[in-house]
Amino acid sequence: MLLSVVDSVLCPQPLACYNSAMSTMPLSIADIPPFLPVSRFTTEKYLHMVDAGVLGPSDKVELIGGVVVDMSPAGIPHNQFLIYIVDLFAPLLTDFQVAIQATLPLDDGNVFDPDFMLLRRKAEGYKQQYPQPEDVQLLIEASGSSLKRDREVKLPVYAAAGIEEYWIADLDQQAVIVHREPKGIIYHAIESRSNDDILSPLAAPDFSLTVRQLFE
Repeated sequence: MLLSVVDSVLCPQPLACYNSAMSTMPLSIADIPPFLPVSRFTTEKYLHMVDAGVLGPSDKVELIGGVVVDMSPAGIPHNQFLIYIVDLFAPLLTDFQVAIQATLPLDDGNVFDPDFMLLRRKAEGYKQQYPQPEDVQLLIEASGSSLKRDREVKLPVYAAAGIEEYWIADLDQQAVIVHREPKGIIYHAIESRSNDDILSPLAAPDFSLTVRQLFE
């Protein structure tokens, strides 16, 4: 009884007060006041949730800077790119393995699901463990609405992890930005290619395709 009296004094219109409070609540981690501690997930804890089924394929999330973040939604051009790229790289399947949106732990706070990875072929495969950065011979992100994230957020993480070759396939411009020679958080060799320019992975120099082929 006393609680209801106090509530009525402090907030004579509870619904209005509730709506007002909700409107000022943090909407994202960036809005949380700095004096409130934020608990971030380690890669180990995140992968434990994945393995335990707490996070499943339908969740479509990645770990970025210790924060579980929704992946950008994939539209028809993005889906078509992923379907077609497997056919394009089929000639390399004797020596390499291909992974589409497979989980890649990068460091102790970043776990991404890259759109495409060309992986070192292992006799035991990847049944017992996730691919590691040193297994990745080529990594490609198909970038539409995710272009800013792939270029400004993921790129430095890939470079720091030692991913030797990173292609950003710009779905809107139908161009590929090739990144090589990682050092620290940057790539020292960057080239933009389009139309009939030739693409050839460092790990498979005898294999080539044109940029146009990627977007057909």
